[in-house]
Amino acid sequence: MLRKSPSRGRSSTQHRSRLTALAAALAALMLLTTTLTASATEPTPDTTTRSTATPAGILDPWVSPNPENSAFGKWTQQQATDWVNNCPAARFCTWIRKGEYYTMFQFYKCGTYSLSGWLGTTNFYNHQNVQVETLGSRHEHIGYILTNWKFITNWDKVWYINLCT
Repeated sequence: MLRKSPSRGRSSTQHRSRLTALAAALAALMLLTTTLTASATEPTPDTTTRSTATPAGILDPWVSPNPENSAFGKWTQQQATDWVNNCPAARFCTWIRKGEYYTMFQFYKCGTYSLSGWLGTTNFYNHQNVQVETLGSRHEHIGYILTNWKFITNWDKVWYINLCT
């Protein structure tokens, strides 16, 4: 046999009001938990893997503003490296590989360039009389590429380069 709990002086309207308030509070708590969980798992710019999607049909990797010279094609790594090693004076040259394709870039104008799709380790030649500053996703300083220096670097954390340092 089921027993009814005593109402303790409350009317059924008060019970319904309290149940409604409790249900609303529970729904709000569930919504808040879902929102907090979603925002907690959303990646921040520093931990985001950069998209390889192409903006408006431009092939990745790309640079904004456009570099002074670039070349895209199906070359060997040695051909791309030779192109970089023959970088003209007063230029910064490097290549980025995507699949079987290489894009070579040549910079000489002072400015900050935004890089997209620049992932991996590649050759560079800073054949300038100024250092190239590498910057992270929030424009924070990562390091310098010294003047008149040929070597390799990893671009994974580099989102910008500054040719004015």
